[in-house]
Amino acid sequence: MVKTRITLDDIYRYAQVREISLAPDGTRAAFVLEAPRRADDDRMPNLYLLNLEAPGEPHRLTRGAFKDSRPQFSHDGHYLAFLSNRPDEWEVAESRQPEPTSAEKSGPDGDNDGEPKAQVWVLDLHRGGEPRQLTRRPEGVESFAWSPDGTRMVVESRDPSPEQEAYLKSLRNKKKPGPFVLTRVQHKADGAGFLDDVPHHLFIVNMADRSETRLTAGPASETNPIWSPVDDSILFSSNRTGDPDQNGRVDLWLIHPETRTVRRLTRGDVNAASAVFSPDGAQVGFISGREPENAYVVQHVLVMNVADGLAVENLESFIGQGWTEIGGVVPDDSGPDPVQNARVYPVAAERTPARILTEGMRGPVVHLTWPEPGRLVAMAGHEGQWRLSSVYPEGRWELQEPTERLATLTGFDAKGRRTVAVIDSPQSGQSIYRVDESTPAVAISPLQNAWLAGRNTAEVRVIRYADHDGVEVEALVTLPPGFLAGEAPPAPLLVMIHGGPMAFDAPAFDFDAQYFAGLGYVVLQVNYRGSISYGEDFCRIIQGRWGPMEHDDVMCGVDELIRLGWADPDRLFCTGFSQGGIMTNWAVGHSDRFRAAVSEHGMWNYEAAFGSDDCHSWWQDDLGVPWQNKDLYREISPMSGVDQIRTPVLITAGEIDWRCPLDQAEQLYMALKKRGVETALIVYPGEHHAITRPTRAVDRLTRLRDWLHHHGGLGDPPLAGDPSLEKAPS
Repeated sequence: MVKTRITLDDIYRYAQVREISLAPDGTRAAFVLEAPRRADDDRMPNLYLLNLEAPGEPHRLTRGAFKDSRPQFSHDGHYLAFLSNRPDEWEVAESRQPEPTSAEKSGPDGDNDGEPKAQVWVLDLHRGGEPRQLTRRPEGVESFAWSPDGTRMVVESRDPSPEQEAYLKSLRNKKKPGPFVLTRVQHKADGAGFLDDVPHHLFIVNMADRSETRLTAGPASETNPIWSPVDDSILFSSNRTGDPDQNGRVDLWLIHPETRTVRRLTRGDVNAASAVFSPDGAQVGFISGREPENAYVVQHVLVMNVADGLAVENLESFIGQGWTEIGGVVPDDSGPDPVQNARVYPVAAERTPARILTEGMRGPVVHLTWPEPGRLVAMAGHEGQWRLSSVYPEGRWELQEPTERLATLTGFDAKGRRTVAVIDSPQSGQSIYRVDESTPAVAISPLQNAWLAGRNTAEVRVIRYADHDGVEVEALVTLPPGFLAGEAPPAPLLVMIHGGPMAFDAPAFDFDAQYFAGLGYVVLQVNYRGSISYGEDFCRIIQGRWGPMEHDDVMCGVDELIRLGWADPDRLFCTGFSQGGIMTNWAVGHSDRFRAAVSEHGMWNYEAAFGSDDCHSWWQDDLGVPWQNKDLYREISPMSGVDQIRTPVLITAGEIDWRCPLDQAEQLYMALKKRGVETALIVYPGEHHAITRPTRAVDRLTRLRDWLHHHGGLGDPPLAGDPSLEKAPS
């Protein structure tokens, strides 16, 4: 077989597993595969079923223009429930075409896309057939969980009052949409638009007749329910400070669906996530950091006894109780420390009686299961990788798959002694593995094999070097296919800076890096100080001090590749997305070494971003509020280096990006224009912080490639293999 390099047309072949769920007996796994559809210019997540007892191709369960997610087996494995926005089954059964409900008329940002809301659907895996719709919530369903006996389901759904329903209806009126009336501090969120104050509540749905019973009510939201395996109680999450937009105090609660008795488990000093019951129902495990509002701290696994819960007389009115103060309002007198002055968080009256099980773990835990007595399984970040970790209630943990350095975990589920894991590697992409305790992982299905086997993928290496402060920094280097490191002439270098800043570049299949390496670039991806998986100190050191340290780590990586003879010092280029765009803006203002740069969806002026983006709490915790700390906001903003920029900069932005708003890109663009620096601004209509449509992804990479080529980089040479692969996407 003649292998060809990766081309932009391969974007239409690149599918990714987004979620995976293991059957109770461990023999099957259901997963969501998000795949591009060329004709419709979208990416649709559909369900697949895989037999873990024998390698083979997965069986496709759903198809079409429906967004399927959250697969979850019933406890006997007979049924598979999932969320989907497919057309309403009741309307089809009634053979009528009614006017869409107000909930069905609107998508994010009130754009009236007419897309139905997600409901719970159920597949009968024994008898087959079409999925059956279980819920018909006007605002859709956010999450759900099976009862142990499989006869009921608890669902989480937005639940507007009559007044709120009237407001939503006015917004969704196609002819005369009403105004947004904003009263929340967190008044917007990227991808969701302007936010209302409609709470999320819990409902019990009977599987036999689809009847529904309300379980919770009131002004606070109840989310992420799970059913106890033993006593019919339901665990859920809720921030009941009365001011949830200004703190991260998410507590865990228990409610009994028959008696409606409620117990509060955690005590207002945690930000609990990914909660799970122990198999005997006596304990609850969850994830939280020691400082609930601090995004730079390691998220640990904690466990507590259900018996330590406190009785709550009335859940609906339990708002603001259990804290000696709620905080939220920043005092006008900034005092000697404006940052500390602005950290006005709730003070819990008592501590949660929980134990941390993952002391010493260098990175965060982001997903947790409790598959068998005496062992939890987590997805943990560790020195630039995501890995499976067994966590034991006595307070120890051990890292597991993947054991090789050049691979990373992207998803998992565990039942009993079996785990199903999605492991991604830089050259072969994602594969699904069966992992049995104490035995090597077994590859069941390589998901990208069909097209990726015909591509000449680039080699990825890990390098380590010291920055100017003597700190060891790690980076991934993607080498052009066939590049003989140390023997080949130095190649043009493209620095790709990751976002976050607390994220990290893990050794997975990276389409962008592979594409540019295929053109002939050496691609450098630095896990600079701030990357969370190298220990809490390594991450926390940049809190409130963005810019110089990350930049030094990146530039020392550039110097290391030049020293190794891999990178041509006269052809250096830089790009980055989100925080990577911020650091690209910083780089061109503090270095003249790059011939050209591309700043994607980044930030420029932090003071102007406060209140116009969706990260007010983050700014407040890092820098205080801008009217009390104006000099620091300006000092660490990339705009502080504006008069030093000579590098040509291409700028990209999403029209309705509310993480890094469009006006940030416009300010950078205007500053460069007024100073005579070569620049251009590309605005993607209707796009949020991430690029979603395949055609936009192709356009983005085409513009990036051509900008670099115009300034001395590499173009897109003809393929030596099959010329049909290079045809323009249709």
